[in-house]
Amino acid sequence: MEEAVNKWTMELEEQEKVFLNQATQVNAWDRLLVSNGDKISELNEALERVKLDQQRLDHEIDFIVSQQRELEEMLTPLEGSVEQSVNMAGQQHADMEREHTYQLAETTDAQLKQMAEDLKEVIDHLNTSTNSQDSSDPLNQIGKILNVHMDSLNWIDQQTSQVQRKFEEVSHLYELRRHDQERSFHLSYK
Repeated sequence: MEEAVNKWTMELEEQEKVFLNQATQVNAWDRLLVSNGDKISELNEALERVKLDQQRLDHEIDFIVSQQRELEEMLTPLEGSVEQSVNMAGQQHADMEREHTYQLAETTDAQLKQMAEDLKEVIDHLNTSTNSQDSSDPLNQIGKILNVHMDSLNWIDQQTSQVQRKFEEVSHLYELRRHDQERSFHLSYK
C-alpha cells in the first residue's frame, strides 16, 4: 500500500509541476493580450485624432479653393479693363477693385502660409509618433498621405504667388496706360 501511496504522491507532484508550468504560460499570454489590447486602444485613439485633423485640413483646403476662385473671378474683369480704354470715373472704381483684389491675394497668401505651418506641425507630430513603427502601420500610411497634402499646399502656395505676380504686372501695365491716357488727355486740351 505504501508503494501505491508513494507512486500517487510522485504522480501528483508531476501533475502539479505540469499545472504550474501551464499556469505560468497562461499568465504570460494573458499579460501579452492585455498589453496588445492597450496598444490597439492607443492606436485607435491616434487614428481618430488623425481623422479629425484630416477633416479640418479638408475644410481649410475647400476654403482656400473658394478664395482662389473668387480671386480668379476678380482678376478676369480687371485684366479685361486694362485692355480697354477707361474713363476717369471708371479708373477710381478699377483702383478700388484692384486694391480689394490685392488685399484678397495677401489674405489668401497669409492663410496658405498658416495652413502650411499647421500641416507641418501635424506631419511632424505624426512622424515622431510613427518613427518606431513599420511601413505597414496605418499611422505611417496616414503620415504619407498628409505629406502628399503638404506637397499640394506648397503647390497651391506657389500658384498663388504666381497669380499675385501676374496681378502686380497687370496693375503696373494698367498704371502706365492710365498715365499715358492722362498725358494725352492733358496735351489734347492745352
